[in-house]
Formats: sequence, structure tokens, C-alpha cells
Amino acid sequence: MRIDALLLDVDGVLTQGNAAIPGAPEALQMLVARGVPFRIVTNTSQRSRATLAQRLSSFGFSVDPATIFSPAVAAARYLIDQGKTAYLAVREDARADFRALGVALDDRAPDVVVLGDLGDDLSYAELNRVLRFLLGGAELIALGGTRYWHAADGPALDVGSFTALFEHATGARARVLGKPDPSIFVEAAHALGVRLDDLAMIGDDAEVDVAAAKRAGLGAGILVQTGKYRPGDEARHAPPPDAVYPSFPSFAAAFLESRR
Repeated sequence: MRIDALLLDVDGVLTQGNAAIPGAPEALQMLVARGVPFRIVTNTSQRSRATLAQRLSSFGFSVDPATIFSPAVAAARYLIDQGKTAYLAVREDARADFRALGVALDDRAPDVVVLGDLGDDLSYAELNRVLRFLLGGAELIALGGTRYWHAADGPALDVGSFTALFEHATGARARVLGKPDPSIFVEAAHALGVRLDDLAMIGDDAEVDVAAAKRAGLGAGILVQTGKYRPGDEARHAPPPDAVYPSFPSFAAAFLESRR
């Protein structure tokens, strides 16, 4: 099996906390120099694509915002396609992608509540506001299903955990856009112009990155032992990873060597 293109996670693969993974900017540049197509597939919902690209640039990466696939963009496209209004329970910067795509916003009686990682903006009042919209009939869209991520100061709750809270409180199921939903992998493959089985996903989350990608039909799921990885993760979820590497740079070196 030959892998022709790559999907890369950000937190825990390219970056960790407020810095690049050592050697990751150089590794990505080597892939670009060798003509390896890639897209960044992230569940980050605190930042817009433009801000995320700027942040990566400050760490030494060169990334076009258009190459970033995020749950916010998927949600914005869904809302426009369905002609639905939305209340955005997301951080201010993340609203930029919704505004740029022309989503109709409503903070009184929305059709949909979009739930992202609010970080330190989260409050009890905001949780109750979302709850009341949902009990009033609004649909819940969750920007990814990740339960926690590895922040600069350690593990931090992510949107998947709060989605579970609202599902329990209301008895309704959320529509999850972003990993582990298969649609984000399919969309990335379409943008790259390759088949799903020509793609490999590289992530630090054995469940949301690797197993989800394999279930979606990707040719390979690669687990790296940085970020939120914990010993034994490779055996905790099915399907298991096709390979495990100490880091993204070590994967990139082996991948390029295999293509010689």
C-alpha cells in the first residue's frame, strides 16, 4: 500500500503547549520540498483558521489557512446549506470563520447552538443559556468530539466533555462536526484529489485521530508519542494504529525514506 498524501493534527503533533514540537517545522518543510500533499485536520475550536495559521507561523511553520480543515468551517457550511440560524457558544476569535462564510446569527431563538471549546470564557450562566436554547428546541452542533486535549499547563477539558453534559441534560444527541466524524476526512480527501485509502492520518489521539480515520476508510493511521499520548494508547482503541512513532519528525523522516 502506497500513501500519497497526509492529514496532520496540530496540538500534540505539530505543537505542544506554546511551542513547536522540536524539529516539526523542519519536518513539514521537508515534506513540502519533496512534494508530499497534506492538509491540517484539527479539532481546535478556540481559534479561526487565520489565527491558527498565524500562530503556526510564529512557531516556524509556513501554512496557508486554506489548507486547514476545522469543525467551525464544517459547521458554517452546514448552517448555510440548511438555511439555519445559529447561536455561537464559541470564543470570539472562532466566530470569524462563521462571519466570513455568512452564517445568520441569532442570540434569541436560534435554530442551532454551535458548541466549541470556550476555554476560560466558559461560565455557569453560559452553560444555562445553551441549555435553555436546547430545551426550547434548538439543535446542538458540537465542534469535534475530543474529550480533552493537552494544553500548555496540562490536560484540559475539550468540547466533547461538554457535549456529553448537554446530551445527558436534554436527552438529545448532538451533531458532531470534526473528528471523529468521517465527513471531515472525506472532505480533506476531496480537497487533495485523492482516494481515502491513499491518505494517512497522523495524530496523538489513538481514538479521535487514528481509530476514527481508519473507520472512515483511510489507508493508514499513524500514532505519535507526543501531546496527549499515554503509554498503552495504541492498544486501547480499535482499529489500532498501523504504526507508532516517537514524534512527527521521526515519522516524516521514515516516510520520506520509504519514498526514495
